[in-house]
Amino acid sequence: KKKSEKRIIDQERRAAARFVVLRWAAVAGILLILTARRSLWTRWVGAGYLREQPRRLVLINKEEKRAEKPTCAIRIAFCSVFHKRNRMQDPSSDSDSMFELASALPVLVHDLGTQQDNSQTQYSISKQALFCHTINELRDCRCFETPQGWVLAINRNSLKTFLWRPQDSKRIQLPPVEEDLPNHCKCVLSDKPTAPCCSVLVFDLDDTQMWVCQIGASKWDSFSYNLTMSDAHDNDRETHIAKCHGVAAVGGKVYYELTGYELGVMELDPAPSLGTINVDMVDWPRSMPMGSTYLIESCGELFLIIIFFDGDNVHKIAEFTVYKMDFSKPGWYRVNSIGDDRVFLLGGDRIGLSNFGASCPAAPENGLCGNTIYFLNHLAITENFLHVMDLEKGTEEVQRPFRDKGFDNDYREPLRPPFWLLPTEL
Repeated sequence: KKKSEKRIIDQERRAAARFVVLRWAAVAGILLILTARRSLWTRWVGAGYLREQPRRLVLINKEEKRAEKPTCAIRIAFCSVFHKRNRMQDPSSDSDSMFELASALPVLVHDLGTQQDNSQTQYSISKQALFCHTINELRDCRCFETPQGWVLAINRNSLKTFLWRPQDSKRIQLPPVEEDLPNHCKCVLSDKPTAPCCSVLVFDLDDTQMWVCQIGASKWDSFSYNLTMSDAHDNDRETHIAKCHGVAAVGGKVYYELTGYELGVMELDPAPSLGTINVDMVDWPRSMPMGSTYLIESCGELFLIIIFFDGDNVHKIAEFTVYKMDFSKPGWYRVNSIGDDRVFLLGGDRIGLSNFGASCPAAPENGLCGNTIYFLNHLAITENFLHVMDLEKGTEEVQRPFRDKGFDNDYREPLRPPFWLLPTEL
């Protein structure tokens, strides 16, 4: 009997020991998964490459190396095509159009990519109201928003291009492109269109190719760039300027996130050339493995915004930080205010494509409260939460203006998250 009791006790001890071993093995496995996910996520959203460095930065003019490409679909993930249709009814009222577009800017445009009359809806953040507005000037055009507010429009039939200003429909004519642009692109202006030598830049998000057209020029120039990174294991890897990274233009130069200790810079004089600025990237807390970064030009200054999510939950913001670049050092310095005369608008495309950041004036006439960040959570595409973060009060408000346009109401998946249209400086 004593031997039997001892055998039972030994079995219980071995079972307890196995349980402890399995429990710690599970914990170690979870930690390894989180570490791997953090590494992958920082690569996706442009937070890191903390131990990588650029090997080669080369620009090649592709004027004589144009390859034949198939015609792209009219509606694509990173551009919106405006169709001519009758004036639509305001979803939030019985009037035909509650607000004119100019008075409602800035707005979020929700495009479901359908031919239905309600396929596009705008949301005015100042009036907190939905409305629909027909933009006949942009029918049959592929349109790319820019942080400067101007919209690059490409006629899908003639391939003619022009810049369009939302508040008054003013146009700046540009030469036609020789072939349609790829499916996934990002557009930015190097300066204000009225500035000398201002150029329009379009980055291919799937390839290391870009198109540049100086305002007033007679043609678009095509370039390919070779930007190779070396990781911690000394393995070479090709990377992109605009994919996953924030891009902003300050004083005629285009800046983009590159490594943990370098900021990429492109100068146009008038041909583009690539370079770097030695500057340490801000610290990324290990307790917050997921986040997204945005570069913004505002009043001639360069800002970096980081949105940290609550662990793996991209639907909830845990913290956000704002940094300003001091080019005299150079270095990033954390700030608690962006100014009472402006707001920041953040958004972008799906994970792995692009981030969008812009600055917009805040004034009594447009009803915006300054020192505020509006973040359209493009990482949670099924919900499209709009986070309103007041830097002065330290508060966060969550709005869901397009809640009736989601999957739970039998609507088709949008081609892209809602995107920003904002006024330009006159």
